[in-house]
Amino acid sequence: MKHKENNTLDEMQDQKMLKMEEYGYWILFWGLALAVVVQLLLGGSIRQVAGELIVLLVGGAYVLATSLKNGLWTRSATPTRKRNAAVSIIPAAIIGVLNVIKLIQKKDIGTNDILIAVAFAVGTYIVCFVVLEVLRVLYEKRRSKLDDVGEE
Repeated sequence: MKHKENNTLDEMQDQKMLKMEEYGYWILFWGLALAVVVQLLLGGSIRQVAGELIVLLVGGAYVLATSLKNGLWTRSATPTRKRNAAVSIIPAAIIGVLNVIKLIQKKDIGTNDILIAVAFAVGTYIVCFVVLEVLRVLYEKRRSKLDDVGEE
């Protein structure tokens, strides 16, 4: 968002305010994500968490789009194929653990149930890796374009 002309904060206060807003965003984002997971583990349906999911998707899409538009990734890392492969393990592991918890709650666990749980974890890994790779390519193209503007 653009700063209004009637900003009464000095530069240091403005930086502190931006940092507080950033932390607030991430607390809300991960809090909503945790709320969705807990509700689903307690037997809730996707319909019951649809509102939270929509807010998460809109917030995430906004941060993603504006970050890519400005040629930004994170403060501490740049995207690489190796890093994307490693990071994709996290959501796959979370999905795997959630499926194991769901399986434990079942009375009768069959081989198909285990195979489905593994397939979901592997599928999650593949989808996350592919999405991160596409975003890495977009980031690199945008970063290159922004860097070329500075040289001209």
